[in-house]
Amino acid sequence: MKIKRLLSLGIAVVLAIMTTACGTSGTDSTPAKATNSAEVAQSETGTGETGTDAFAGLPDELDIGKDVAAVPEMYSNVDLSKSVNINIYMVGDTPSDWEKVAEEANEYLKPFNTTISATFLSYSDYTTLYPLALQGEDCDIIYTAGWCFLGSEAAKGSFVELTDDFMNSYMPLTTKYQHSDSYAEVMVGGKIYCIPQNMTEASQKFVAIRQDLAEKYGITELKTWDDYMNYLLTIAEQETPESGIYAYAAATDNNELWDVYREGYNVRTAVDNDLLDLTYIYKDENTIPAAEDIQLVYQTDEFRGFCDDMKKLADAGVWSRSALTNSVTDDEAFAALQGASVAWNSSVFTYIKTAEQTEGVECAVYDLASDKPTAAAYGNGGMAIASSSRNPERAAMILDIMENDTYLNQLIILGIEGVHYEMQDEEHYMETDKAADYPIWGTSASWAIKNYKLTDASMDPRQVAIEASIEERGETSPTRTFAFDDSEISEYTAAIKNILNDYVPSLQLGLTKDIDGALDEMMAKLESAGLQIYMDEFVKQYNAWVAEQ
Repeated sequence: MKIKRLLSLGIAVVLAIMTTACGTSGTDSTPAKATNSAEVAQSETGTGETGTDAFAGLPDELDIGKDVAAVPEMYSNVDLSKSVNINIYMVGDTPSDWEKVAEEANEYLKPFNTTISATFLSYSDYTTLYPLALQGEDCDIIYTAGWCFLGSEAAKGSFVELTDDFMNSYMPLTTKYQHSDSYAEVMVGGKIYCIPQNMTEASQKFVAIRQDLAEKYGITELKTWDDYMNYLLTIAEQETPESGIYAYAAATDNNELWDVYREGYNVRTAVDNDLLDLTYIYKDENTIPAAEDIQLVYQTDEFRGFCDDMKKLADAGVWSRSALTNSVTDDEAFAALQGASVAWNSSVFTYIKTAEQTEGVECAVYDLASDKPTAAAYGNGGMAIASSSRNPERAAMILDIMENDTYLNQLIILGIEGVHYEMQDEEHYMETDKAADYPIWGTSASWAIKNYKLTDASMDPRQVAIEASIEERGETSPTRTFAFDDSEISEYTAAIKNILNDYVPSLQLGLTKDIDGALDEMMAKLESAGLQIYMDEFVKQYNAWVAEQ
């Protein structure tokens, strides 16, 4: 097993032993063929010795070149006497080489008497399977986010509350290294239920298209949403009948397209709770919107306009009429040349790379949003511990190691060094021809455990350019640290979400015959289900938060 620049966290003699054994200095970046340094630490200190020395020599912060290696002595409050497997649930498709990566991880985790496994919930059916997974006993750790059941499942008690005592006892590295201001973005009811990513980054959705098809029909570039609409309609009218390629192979909903559309109008979320989004028009970083300027997104002119456009696209055959139940995701279809466009973040370049392996295929990306992308966000994803876990303390330890141990963190994010990638220097890696079997940043866990971002030395110049542009223009949302607690009205929240689930996907896909009628009908049902009670509680908490700013 290759372990890049492992820095022993045991006593000084352990460091000396490792240095001698590897034949390198403590700062040499050459990977050492070794087991976890915890095994060395155990042989030197004895497994019964607790805590203090294990933390000696830790760097002050997590950063490139400041490696951390976890050892069992750090977890004296966790009973490691029995072998335990921790199962991790992730959203997305299973990477071909996941089992190989898990095998490497389990070899590394031997000193902790713990193994890991994973269950992947595909994008086509995660909305159904996710709540069910949390009811079973095989779920220990699970990916979550504002768009992925964080609010609703936390309110139901599906996640372990991560109190100070709990984290101090079972997650010492997270206690030391996690940025304290990161928690505000993922709090539910003033409580912490997941560990978010540990770095900020600008966030904006953009569209990828088949540039070769665009030019085939005289379209050279896209500058506006209307340009994009024209591209989709052109492909549907002229290319789809000829080749069978959909202009946009939508599946289950059009959330990503909605993000592209709303960002063009500076619509930002004050509450992001699955489909239950409360939004406002962003002005600048220092202007906190008044409570009366925040409303349910489905009441906005922007969403109604989006639905009108989606119906126009659906009626023109831009996507299948069975898109609501489509099991092939839009990004998978784009990579397989079954769709001529997709909307997403930088992850789309993985699928562009696959698509462009076919001769003659050329893709392009276009940022159609406003000049004010969202910046400095921690809350794009996190990992939670399931309340149904039979081993929550052991799960906490594994999450702590995943988040902070340099080797395991990079293994889960990048794959196996020498197989899926090669390090060029401390900051840059190069993908190998096996990278497609474990796409870098391809698992939802990798989004949640980011501490800093290593850079692909061969990164697509288009990705470099668009990410740099978004980072340069990013502006922080003034409502970033507001966390709405709906636990006292959870029955109303559940009823509202059930109604939204019945209507919103069809509206987003343009599959509703009468948009105005459907929206009016949905709003009437929401009012009957207690929407006003929900909004009154929001206004009360929001105004209290504003007063503290």
